[in-house]
Amino acid sequence: MSAKIWLMVGVIAVSAALPATAQQTTTPDDERGRVAVTTDGDAGLWWLPVADTNGKKKHRGSVQRNSFNTPQGQMNVANFTANVSYGLSERLDVFAAWDAIQRVDRDNQQLFNSDPDRGGVDPRTPFANERWTGNKVGDLRAGAKFGLLSEAAGNAFGLAARGFVNLPTGDARAGAGQGGVSADVSGVLSKWLSRYAVLTGEVGYNFRKNPRDPVVAHVPNFLRWGAGIGITPNDHWLIHGELLGRTWQRSTTSLDSAIVAEDGTVSPLVSETDRTASFTTGVTWFATNGFFAGGELRWDTPRRNRVNASEGSNGDFVDYHVRIGWSPRRFVPPPPAPTPPPPAPPAPRAHELTVKAACDPCTVEVGKVSTVSAVANSSIGCVVAYSWSAPAGTFGNRTQQKTPWTAPVQPGPVPVTVTVTCPTDNRTASDTVTIQVIQPAAAKVFTFEDVHFDFDRYSLRPEAVRVLEQAVSAMKEDATLRLTVEGHTCSIGTAEYNLALGERRAQAVRDYLTQNGVAATRLQTVSYGEEKPKHDNSREETRRLNRRAALVVRLDR
Repeated sequence: MSAKIWLMVGVIAVSAALPATAQQTTTPDDERGRVAVTTDGDAGLWWLPVADTNGKKKHRGSVQRNSFNTPQGQMNVANFTANVSYGLSERLDVFAAWDAIQRVDRDNQQLFNSDPDRGGVDPRTPFANERWTGNKVGDLRAGAKFGLLSEAAGNAFGLAARGFVNLPTGDARAGAGQGGVSADVSGVLSKWLSRYAVLTGEVGYNFRKNPRDPVVAHVPNFLRWGAGIGITPNDHWLIHGELLGRTWQRSTTSLDSAIVAEDGTVSPLVSETDRTASFTTGVTWFATNGFFAGGELRWDTPRRNRVNASEGSNGDFVDYHVRIGWSPRRFVPPPPAPTPPPPAPPAPRAHELTVKAACDPCTVEVGKVSTVSAVANSSIGCVVAYSWSAPAGTFGNRTQQKTPWTAPVQPGPVPVTVTVTCPTDNRTASDTVTIQVIQPAAAKVFTFEDVHFDFDRYSLRPEAVRVLEQAVSAMKEDATLRLTVEGHTCSIGTAEYNLALGERRAQAVRDYLTQNGVAATRLQTVSYGEEKPKHDNSREETRRLNRRAALVVRLDR
């Protein structure tokens, strides 16, 4: 991998050193075209789109080699992609991108193993089970971008809405492609700082359907974001840098049944899914007729140390991309006309006195405190006196510019008025804010189902996950929530043995909660063994219900 990277750096360096004569053909300043390559279909830097569109009946296209690296499987996924976009109108583009070839290189010595960070599956290619897939067909993406605001039309910045669908044309059984349909919607904001620099950013969300062939894979949706800068020192060069991120809806990817790799190893049913971030930078050269060629380097995180790898690599999580294509130029409007000089100052006017009142907060519970404040404006710079009044409630100091006000015990709206007086000419001004006094909200009540266990066991059964996921969600929703996990058993066995078994059951529930983001300081465990049966221990059909762990909300929060 490192040899490829140094080769790419050399290509970029040689391109940048081309004679300046190749850069002298430019259009007049008021007709200079903005250069932009094709992203994953439409106009942009390399990965990030800009809000600019092609223009009516204009098109652009490219072919490229790109790749990304993943911790799971210590895997590299390389794509050879064709992109094309077409302007249906001045502000509407349609585009498509097809991974005509996808190659997956999984570097684990044992392709699947029990390492949660390296030995499982990645949601972007969930069915990859070979060390090297060779050339496979990848997925097809098709979408559209609509320019809501355009700098070419005189707006201060560009704003576009963008969406596409991913069609699973790839050979998913062979590890290529997502294996399922997904939809992506995003917003794009860009701004040309000058004729030579553009900033762009995108925030989007990807909705995925779980792929089902050869097994059902439960892959998470994800939020993606990115920010980048493009620098165009003249009509022939674009230098770019981009920061890209992906945050998954949940931290795991799970399978309904295991996948068997070509070496006979078996995938785990649940694999860790890490949020990712990537940095890319590169250079693109444009010919006068719109042809372009470019290259970039990409760094992927998180980066894991290579463990149990089938080969050494100094280029893990660093890779190179190349692209050639054709892109039209967009007209850049001339700079705005000079701003006319300001008008002469108006003649002095009579004394104008105003005041603006504010409350923080403007909705309080009975007996609680809101801070009221006022800002006065005097056309002669008068130092005013303040006076506060209200039909109910109590002021800390009625003559201060800012004072606390304690709400009455009766709920309802309370108008609070401030009056300012200028002692120079006794001119006054008033303003009123209305504070809503409300009853305290009732505390939310949380109850959770019991987690049941098999006889003489303390490992979590599959149906326990649903109950515990509800508890995790509740704990994340209410940061003040505290739980006591009680361990219980049936009456079979000695009291000492059952007390220890109850403790292990409570500890198993506690471990699951902490592993899924609940702070250990918010949890405590206790074992009652067989001492507090919830059901009749004389019959097996009810005795089995006593083999449980109970999640009890503590009132000391």
